[in-house]
Amino acid sequence: MKKIHNIVFSTLLCLMMACSGHALANSGGGKEASAGGGSTAKLEAFTVNLSGFDRYLQISIALQTASAEVGEKIKTLMPIVRHKMILMLGNKDAADLQSAEGKHHLIDEIKDVVNGALELKERDGVTDVFFENFVIQ
Repeated sequence: MKKIHNIVFSTLLCLMMACSGHALANSGGGKEASAGGGSTAKLEAFTVNLSGFDRYLQISIALQTASAEVGEKIKTLMPIVRHKMILMLGNKDAADLQSAEGKHHLIDEIKDVVNGALELKERDGVTDVFFENFVIQ
């Protein structure tokens, strides 16, 4: 029964996103060819308050995926992916994100969060994360 509910929910989300036209940020439909044989899926920019609420993060990312099908799954589950990303990013401290080490750790967390939402392992889902914009104020 839970599986049927998830399928119905995913289908409804897909239809809502198709009607709204806001599924992904770029005009190419959210997928671009990649040298690794997969594709990339661009997410719309995030602006979130960081922990403490005195700083915020504006971030744009592209997700490298193992296959074009994963990009389509991201598109279908975009509200869930964005929700989980906002919750995760909102718990971050600005000082932890400013170093290169902090950004690399964040890449690993983003892969874990998105692959968790997709119910995929890294080798089958999001394999890398590229920051296109990263501003802390």
